[in-house]
Amino acid sequence: MPLTRPVVVTTLLLAGGLTSAHPAHAAASNWITTDFSQLRLVTAHDSVTASGELEVGVQIRLGEGWKTYWRNPGDAGLPTSFDWSASRNVRNVALAWPAPKRIPFEGLDSYGYEDEVVFPVRLRAARPGESVRINLDVNYAVCKDICVPLGANVRLEIPAGVSDDGSVTRAHRALIRHFAARVPTRHSSDMDIVEASVAADSGGKILRLRAEARPSFDDLDVFVEGPADVFFGRPKIDLGDDPRTAVVELSIDGAGSADGTPQPLTITLVDGARAVERTVVPTH
Repeated sequence: MPLTRPVVVTTLLLAGGLTSAHPAHAAASNWITTDFSQLRLVTAHDSVTASGELEVGVQIRLGEGWKTYWRNPGDAGLPTSFDWSASRNVRNVALAWPAPKRIPFEGLDSYGYEDEVVFPVRLRAARPGESVRINLDVNYAVCKDICVPLGANVRLEIPAGVSDDGSVTRAHRALIRHFAARVPTRHSSDMDIVEASVAADSGGKILRLRAEARPSFDDLDVFVEGPADVFFGRPKIDLGDDPRTAVVELSIDGAGSADGTPQPLTITLVDGARAVERTVVPTH
């Protein structure tokens, strides 16, 4: 489990695997419904055309007050995982993670989603022009005052043919692309990390970042991922007199590399509706 302290759950309810009763065709799979959430597959395509490229979304709706998790769940929780290996005529699966929200609970910070999330997926048919059968296992957790681990199997048949671009798939395409717009970009020119360093502080170490934004930062948050045995505290963000520049400090807890060699970090900046992701190697 990358970059998380030992998993904390206030109560653990074991939930058995849930499976859609029958493979659905074209637009969406059946919903997998629990008392806490709904999960299904949606597609932006009525059929598999000669290009073989497909836009798909893994849609999770959450009950009021419930949350689910990002690839790094933070201080408490379980990362969401996806297994496409039982699919037929599918290759090059690329799933994207919409930017997470920091969700505090009893002094701990979880990273994830509330209300609804769609994970955008681009995949390619191994044999373009032939039908595709998506068979997906999702392992995820939903939490409120208790945490419930869930396993769901969803299936979707997309036939071969020429898409008629029906209203249902247009609606699904809009939904998938809405959440795709929330995926952190690596190509932003209006928000970036310009400096990253590790320094000693009160007997420990801190990660110090300097970030810049145009026209300015509005509601900045920072998520850091690195070696599995290193953990980062809640960011302290100082905008100073210039809201275009932020200095961010995070405490570091963990061993890191045995020889002290700087390790690459994946840093996600989230500022309102925009988000960027960078890989940096901090100086010492």
